[in-house]
Amino acid sequence: MRTLVLGTPAEPVHYLSRLITSSGERFTLLKDRRTGLPDPWTTRYNAGRQRTQAKAETTIARALSAIVLALQWGLARGIDLDARLDSLELFTAEETGDLINWLGIGRATDKKRRHRLSVNADTRYTRAMVVRQYFVWRSEHALHRISVSSGRYGDASRKLEDWKRLLGQSIRIVQGEGKSAKMGLPEELRLRFLEVIQPDYPDNPFEPRHRKRNFALLIMYFKLGVRRAEPLVLKSADLILAGSKPRICVHGRPDDPEDPRPDQPSVKTADRILHIDSVLLKALLDWLVCRGSARLYPGAKRQPFVFVAENGRPLAGRTVYDLFVIIREAFPEFPPDLSPHSLRHDWNDRFSELCDSVREGEAIREGDPETRLTDAREASMRNYLMGWKKNSKTGVLYTARSTERQAQELSLKMQERLVDG
Repeated sequence: MRTLVLGTPAEPVHYLSRLITSSGERFTLLKDRRTGLPDPWTTRYNAGRQRTQAKAETTIARALSAIVLALQWGLARGIDLDARLDSLELFTAEETGDLINWLGIGRATDKKRRHRLSVNADTRYTRAMVVRQYFVWRSEHALHRISVSSGRYGDASRKLEDWKRLLGQSIRIVQGEGKSAKMGLPEELRLRFLEVIQPDYPDNPFEPRHRKRNFALLIMYFKLGVRRAEPLVLKSADLILAGSKPRICVHGRPDDPEDPRPDQPSVKTADRILHIDSVLLKALLDWLVCRGSARLYPGAKRQPFVFVAENGRPLAGRTVYDLFVIIREAFPEFPPDLSPHSLRHDWNDRFSELCDSVREGEAIREGDPETRLTDAREASMRNYLMGWKKNSKTGVLYTARSTERQAQELSLKMQERLVDG
């Protein structure tokens, strides 16, 4: 991962504050450290445009984090953002490019160079889109205060359109940087991952008392391809571990009054039931025994969530992020983007490989054509298991490795035919 040549930015003036109502509803505010008061413009934006679009609270919080970076950029560069947006004297091409570069700042730091590491192109693109929407919203408010009959209205409107076009061009460049195919793990790293997370592995990088919890959590990401938030909102009632078909029930629980986390994990996928194998079953059973220890996890029995922190409260999303950082630092052979999301890609790679194998077997034996694994049936099954909508095309993004492998194999066959006649 490359470093961003910006140095380490100073502490931002604004910070996120999350409120929880008695009904469990979350509301994220941007507050000014100097006054402790909510920022008026972002609060209005959050309460109006963002929430009326029914966006998840975690999505809103992530958007506000991007806006914090933009506000921080303005301070660092000596640019009065309020004055620019209110006057519609917006930003030059150089300033716009600098802003987009600034939005690449990550939270992690290169310890040797003491620089902030940059985020990937997809994250920077998402942040740039968020800031674009917010700045345009602010500018349109200023534009609407100008009389349409005024000669200034047309000039201000053109300036806004010109800047939107300029920023759009810059964002598309960033989007192009993120178009490289996302891949899962090669076979040797899959086996290595399953090895190093074993609770009894000699070089397991986690604290001994948390190894069974971490193994159950990490093996769930690997075997089921679930999103980061999904195991974190699992409750005991969602586990059906007895009988011949052990399974878990994945539910989205927005604004759950039983969830005390200000930054409540948000499940974006559909509810579904996922059957589990004997390895994941044993991992969960071992963890549940460990979870019941008042010495190791005091207070865990008093709340319903399956995965808990050492204080017995529900596990935070940040802890999951830290687990993958620990693995990457302890075992540099893993890619720098190893995460629940990359394991989700890997699950899809393995699912593609399995479907290819099934089709190869069907091709050499007779069978009922109605039961064959067609592309449409594969897509339908993938959508269900991943929690996507029935007709979702998202699966296309996760099949790059299978497509590339098949293309290379066919290319070689074609080359051999040309040589061998």
